[in-house]
Amino acid sequence: MRRIQLAIIAALDDEIKNIVSKVAVDERVHVRPALFWRGMYGGRQILLGRSGLGLEAMDSAIRYCLANFHPALCLHVGYCGGADPALAPGDLVIATSVTDARTERRIAAEPELVQRAQEIISRKGMRGRTGGIATVNEIISSPHEKAFVGTKFNAVALDMESSSFAAACAHAQTPYLIVRAVLDPLSETLPDLSDALDSSGHADGLAFADHIIRHPGDALKLPRLEYLAAQARIAITDFIDAWIAEAPQ
Repeated sequence: MRRIQLAIIAALDDEIKNIVSKVAVDERVHVRPALFWRGMYGGRQILLGRSGLGLEAMDSAIRYCLANFHPALCLHVGYCGGADPALAPGDLVIATSVTDARTERRIAAEPELVQRAQEIISRKGMRGRTGGIATVNEIISSPHEKAFVGTKFNAVALDMESSSFAAACAHAQTPYLIVRAVLDPLSETLPDLSDALDSSGHADGLAFADHIIRHPGDALKLPRLEYLAAQARIAITDFIDAWIAEAPQ
């Protein structure tokens, strides 16, 4: 298979649905729970992937991507929770390092790619900053818990996949960059809907209904959740567009 110059991997369809809708798809590959689209976007051939939620799903997806598409560069995007009070909804976090909260293993990012990303968001007037990300194995929604984990691991944001992504890319000696957009800032408490999602990160109808029956107050939080997701999704899309537009031919 011909080598792909750029692979963009996210955990959830929702994080990249703006991009997926504009890809001229040549090939779809479904390796459950992951799904990959190969095609043209912004005049460039890319591989776009959705891994599914969590560390194991990301580990499986990125290893398959590396072994079968041989990307020259891997870009990981998605939502994150803010652990720094200065971060607002939709702010971008360019990871300078990723720490696995389970093992406390820390992987440093590649400074040249971090600097390039930082220059892009500065030129484009996007909101964002560099900083460490801590990867956790369950959704952390309360401000106190987010602040605790952030302080413990010197992280400005939290997610559930980046450490698997970084470890696999580092092992394969494939250059990579992690850019996350803040879904829930430090002060925001979001509903934990993980029990209503299937392995690919989609809402399971029966499980979702059961969740709302058991937690009726969460239904009132859904409009706010969608608003926050829209802000983060726009930021992700704008960054990918800018990154591809400025990529060397």
